[in-house]
Amino acid sequence: MIIFWIFTLLVSLSAFFFGYVFLGLGAGSALIYALFAALLLRGLFSWIRRSLVLRERIADYDDQSQRTLETNRYIFWRRLFFTGGLLAVYLIGASALFGLGPGQALSVLPQLIFQALGLVLQLGALFLANFALFFGPFILFGKMGRETLEPGDANYDVKIEDVRGQRSAVSEMMRILRLIESGRNYVKAGGKRERGVLMVGPPGTGKTMLAKGIASTLHTPIIITSGASFSGMFMGMDMVSVWMMIRAAKKKAKRWGGCTIFIDEFDALGQRRSGMNGGGGGMMGGMMGGGQLGLNMLLVQMDGADSPGFVKKFLRRTVNVTLDGLFIPRTWGRGSSARSLRVPALSPPRYNLFFIGATNRPSVLDEAVTRPGRFGRTITFRMPTREDRRDIADLYFAKKAHDPDLDGIDKRDEFARVTNGYSPAMIEQALSLALMYAFEDGRQLFAWKDLREAMGNIESGLVQPIEYTDRDKLAVARHELGHAVATRFFQPDQAHVRLSIRMRSDGSLGHHRSTQEQEEFIRFRSQLAADVRSMLGAIASERVFYGENSNGVYADLMMATAEACHMVGLVGMGADLLPLEMSKKAVNIGENLLSTAEMGGGLLEGGSRVTSVLQNPHSRRVVAQILGAAYIDDWRLMHANREAIDRAAEVLILHGELVGDEIKDLLDSVALRPVLDSDPYPDDFPTVPLSLSEELRQSAAERNGSRTKSPSAAARTGGNQAG
Repeated sequence: MIIFWIFTLLVSLSAFFFGYVFLGLGAGSALIYALFAALLLRGLFSWIRRSLVLRERIADYDDQSQRTLETNRYIFWRRLFFTGGLLAVYLIGASALFGLGPGQALSVLPQLIFQALGLVLQLGALFLANFALFFGPFILFGKMGRETLEPGDANYDVKIEDVRGQRSAVSEMMRILRLIESGRNYVKAGGKRERGVLMVGPPGTGKTMLAKGIASTLHTPIIITSGASFSGMFMGMDMVSVWMMIRAAKKKAKRWGGCTIFIDEFDALGQRRSGMNGGGGGMMGGMMGGGQLGLNMLLVQMDGADSPGFVKKFLRRTVNVTLDGLFIPRTWGRGSSARSLRVPALSPPRYNLFFIGATNRPSVLDEAVTRPGRFGRTITFRMPTREDRRDIADLYFAKKAHDPDLDGIDKRDEFARVTNGYSPAMIEQALSLALMYAFEDGRQLFAWKDLREAMGNIESGLVQPIEYTDRDKLAVARHELGHAVATRFFQPDQAHVRLSIRMRSDGSLGHHRSTQEQEEFIRFRSQLAADVRSMLGAIASERVFYGENSNGVYADLMMATAEACHMVGLVGMGADLLPLEMSKKAVNIGENLLSTAEMGGGLLEGGSRVTSVLQNPHSRRVVAQILGAAYIDDWRLMHANREAIDRAAEVLILHGELVGDEIKDLLDSVALRPVLDSDPYPDDFPTVPLSLSEELRQSAAERNGSRTKSPSAAARTGGNQAG
């Protein structure tokens, strides 16, 4: 480096004397001429040296900053010499072809540049027109299914406070949103804002409703879209849609300080990548939009690998390279007073984007989606409890015209009880249907009977316009009352919800449903055994009245078998505690009640848990004993209350359907009684003779048993013979 500066100093002195003596320049002009020559020569040296380094002829600097400095000088002077070479070629060409002197050639150069720029603009406009013609529809498609709302634009008539029954989920989301909007102190303290939140829960529990509430109250823009809107006919359209969505969000974030993106049905976009489908589907699957490039683009954009704008980077780079190329020092001063003479590194933009995804299928999501830094937080929406349903009912009752009698505490409590298993969306649908039925009947307010009909349609479908025969009416009523009576005696902690003998569109001839008086989350063996008795109450009732059962019990037997298999094979509850002879009787009866509808391969071969339990001989006998014991208890109960069941059947046939406390009042009015020790037991089910193969196996087992005596028995036999 020293020799370069020495040689440059000698050349500059020579240039000064040459300009001052031979060219007749003044002292000032000669000095500028000398500095220009020295700068030009030093730049040439930097270019040559860097070229040798790139060709690995000489070693590079060990200092990283010095290496960067020399690289910038090389870039600057290479561009300058290239531009000077082009100018020289232009001047030589103008002189050789048109006879123009240097001055004349330079005077017409701006005009030529403007003409060239005009031609470039024309070609660019033609290119953009063709691009819009071919790719414009795809760009428009990328904007479809996306709604951008700025603060104050949303008019969903929904507030965050309207999301009832999800208190913990809503409070957690509000905490996150407060940090998104005004969490500067939190970030300064070292905290990191969430990039994405995943709302998970069954359909209708309030995920989309919460997003609408956020859009209505949030003080930053929100983009609302769905996972299905990113699916396209051609490969790559999902990637384009994701890129355009995030680009629009960044523009909004620059203006408002942040932007929220809500993607409903997120599993359509974020489902797990596997095999060739992760990279484009392969063959026609990929060509026709079968890939998941959109998910790849979303993951990359969520990582926050943002950089400053192109113009800012270009201007900074140009200024710093020029200053380095002109050999201007990088700092001025020494020590703590030193100041940088370069444009500092640009900070990456902080767009403050917040992603919200909603799905009811979290198991299909790709693992890369749910890692921290992306959708790392999961907010779970659950089915509402009874108190939650009461709160939800208060919200929707206030919005719909209804009979004032429904505002009573007892009616609201009963409604919350009979809607067990309802989501908030189902509760709103029930009230809307009830109001529709009231309007069809010429009334402006809906009443309890309208609610009863609406809930029946939601649970089991529409009532079918089919008239039963008298025999069928009585048979269905006795069947359903068998369930109701068994529930009353064996499940005292259960409350009746619906008792119906109307045929519904789900194919059921009747319906009985009950729910817990108080919601519990742990169930003991006695409760599960009571469930089995409630399920078998119908077949016991039919056999008491008819001596045989109908084909309407197949679903009851399937559920009872599955429940008993769960008790035996999964949670180890074992058989009922019965005397030996009664246990044998129960096994014989239960063997005839086992439902083998789900029997197939074992659990490892794709069969069900019921299959695995019933294929084990010991477990099968335990299941049969549980079913038989439940049937015996049910049969004795139905036999003791034959007259009461028929009285209740007359009322049920008259009304067709009862709900809630109406069922309790009916059962209270017919004088049901518990089983007494004097009440009879059911007869055993008919037995069938053993097949020939079973007889052979049994005889072989008996012979083997007689041959293999125990050692003590053999010793006793030998001793007797010796004596």
